Amino acid sequence: MILVSGATGMVGSHVLFACAQKNLPLIALYRREESVQKIEQLFKTLAPKHPEYFSRIRWEQVELNDIIGLDSLFKHVKQVYHCAAKISFAQFQQEKLNKTNIEGTANMVNLALKYQVDKFAYVSSIAALGVEQTIPLVNEDHHWNSDQNHTTYAHSKYGAELEVWRASQEGLNVVIVNPGLILGSHFWERSSGTLIRRIAKGLRFYPIGSVGIVALEDVVNPLILLMESNIKNERFILVSENLKYKDLLGKIAKSLDKKPPKFPLTKGLLYTLYVLDKILYALGIKKSFLSQAFVQSLCSDQKYDGSKIEKKLAFSYQDTKITLEKISKDYKA
Repeated sequence: MILVSGATGMVGSHVLFACAQKNLPLIALYRREESVQKIEQLFKTLAPKHPEYFSRIRWEQVELNDIIGLDSLFKHVKQVYHCAAKISFAQFQQEKLNKTNIEGTANMVNLALKYQVDKFAYVSSIAALGVEQTIPLVNEDHHWNSDQNHTTYAHSKYGAELEVWRASQEGLNVVIVNPGLILGSHFWERSSGTLIRRIAKGLRFYPIGSVGIVALEDVVNPLILLMESNIKNERFILVSENLKYKDLLGKIAKSLDKKPPKFPLTKGLLYTLYVLDKILYALGIKKSFLSQAFVQSLCSDQKYDGSKIEKKLAFSYQDTKITLEKISKDYKA
């Protein structure tokens, strides 16, 4: 039995789809009923002639912090794809980020240990690497720098990784993937889909830094290949290309037949917004969103080396142009 958390998210739903195509027994975790309905529609879009794919899934409404509910599901589970996560760079979301990403992951690995799961695959993020900003090209051998500023999201994903590595020391076979910005279709209200939607409506500003990108398929396919391989207790950065935000947003705009963003979000402008954010927070007008770490990340030119996965597996990244053409076609449809 295969258990997939975050099954209604972008990565989790596509992991489900790939496994369902192989007629594998599946348990999918979800929180809201309407989200499951959206995934059913996604399956119909991806495979209109195969309604049996969706019917193969056993859906379970369980929170990551519901230990009793989770425990009842793990008895016959042999593989876990832990794709669930809360994503936010807002300062005020710190408690929720830690509860979902750190405590939720701890619950998952503890139960995987208890029931002797064969393998546990965790979807992390390049944010969790937390490498010193002076390192120009980050690979899997670089480590978290506790002396530098990190976003609340980065802290929560790093904390989650520590739980996974701790479980590996206790005997659980694990693999971790650290994807960059995941580019995919159909999730227009969240993840990179919100970026696509904003550009389609006319985005005017762009950050001055760089970003590591990867196609959704190039996250899902390596995940499944790693699960099926003998590789264990290793991490893999999943980044096909590093681009300036200006260039990436320009490419997306071009694929959508829209005008590219014209005005840079300079470091000075972002810090002005940061100070204003703190003033409004101090006055009790709004919750604190911006952090110095988030501003620095938008202005950073740090790059990521995603080549290790290509050396370890029979896998190669797809071309960014092809990825964006597919996404724009899906969005227009």
